[in-house]
Amino acid sequence: MKKFYLILIVFSFAFGLMACQTEEGTPGITDTEIIIGNTAATSGVFAGVGVPFNLAMQVVFDDYNATHEGRDIVFKHYDDGFDGAQGLAYTKKLVEEDNVFALVGHFGTNTVNATMDYLLETGVPMVYGVTGVNTLFYENQPGNNILSVQPIYRTEGRMMVARALHESIFGATGDAKLGATDNIVVLYSDDDAGQSIKLGITDEVASAGIADRVTYLPFSASTASAVASVALALDPEVFLFSANQAPATAMATALRIAESDVPVLSSYVNGATVFTPAMLDATTPLPYEVYANAWVDISEAGAPAPTTAQVGGDGTLVGWAFPDFAYLANFTAEYWDSFVFDMNSSDRTDGDTAANALWGNAYAIAGYIAAKTFVTLLDRVDLDTVTWESFIAAAEESPVSLPMAGTVDWADGNRTGLSMLALNRLVYAPTTSFSKIIGLEAIETVRAK
Repeated sequence: MKKFYLILIVFSFAFGLMACQTEEGTPGITDTEIIIGNTAATSGVFAGVGVPFNLAMQVVFDDYNATHEGRDIVFKHYDDGFDGAQGLAYTKKLVEEDNVFALVGHFGTNTVNATMDYLLETGVPMVYGVTGVNTLFYENQPGNNILSVQPIYRTEGRMMVARALHESIFGATGDAKLGATDNIVVLYSDDDAGQSIKLGITDEVASAGIADRVTYLPFSASTASAVASVALALDPEVFLFSANQAPATAMATALRIAESDVPVLSSYVNGATVFTPAMLDATTPLPYEVYANAWVDISEAGAPAPTTAQVGGDGTLVGWAFPDFAYLANFTAEYWDSFVFDMNSSDRTDGDTAANALWGNAYAIAGYIAAKTFVTLLDRVDLDTVTWESFIAAAEESPVSLPMAGTVDWADGNRTGLSMLALNRLVYAPTTSFSKIIGLEAIETVRAK
């Protein structure tokens, strides 16, 4: 019997902010409009990410325009094909020709890396980078125009170590803490993602004073089998996966073939799509436990199924063939009342993709959060006098509570992304998916356990 599941997708020098009010006014703020934009891959291989992400942002902006008096948000977009050079060219066009007030949903590792120097030079506000790369990571830099939301690899690496040291998820019954002398092996892919997560791991290892218990082993997809054997010979009590996508699947497979029973702690980017290919077959569980962080939290055990009023639109859901919503229990009311209601009530389309068909799409959830973050910040400023500098100062004033996620805090110039994460465990029934075992928690809470 079909049941609904989501795979959650699952960023020292002074900054010269150039957006002080001029005779012409602040870029992107006219008498009638707030002009913003992004470049994102909306064709080709990555269209399945970029199209839902942008559509969900448009839904939020439509709602803002309908419910706020005065200026409307105008969203400009260019398709960069997930190419960094194209992304830089279009980013310059948005800033220098379209005169956007801000970049919202700055999309993808390639474009973020290619444009970061330019963004810092111009000072244009960037709200939500759609990647976890460490290029987005800054600490103690008030006025920094990079307003990251999505967890950055370095931040998550810190959380992975905190989980390993302080959570009661180990032992024969999965309710014990790691022993004070137990070995930890970090398996890191020798690429940008692996090195980025590893940097956060080394931060936390040094802070906790446990370097003598931790071994770092680099690997690639082609060397995973050999490295797995070396890793198991070190007698670890936990593996930290500092890797994603293909390398992570290769290592997960190698550990399964080696019949490892050592638990694995992994990144939020490694959903079931990374670990299910490592299974012997669709019904045989891996011989080891798998845990992964999550930054979006929409599950709630025991929560009732939604009502037709909660899902919005005409009370039906695209692709849902059952006569009622009984099998859609165990998701939060916030998920139904905000994201699903708004998406299902929209008539927005992009080519063959309709917003109301994206009520269960993880990338659309991310776009929705990005746009909600931006409009929350808009409500903090006076649009008649706002500058880039005052907008960023308003962002630093107090934390922003995110829908279906935690709280992001840019105070004191910290641009480390979300550090409030949930913890999921890979389960195999009724289908293979990650199931929440610990709700959203700040890293300080985990460290104190």
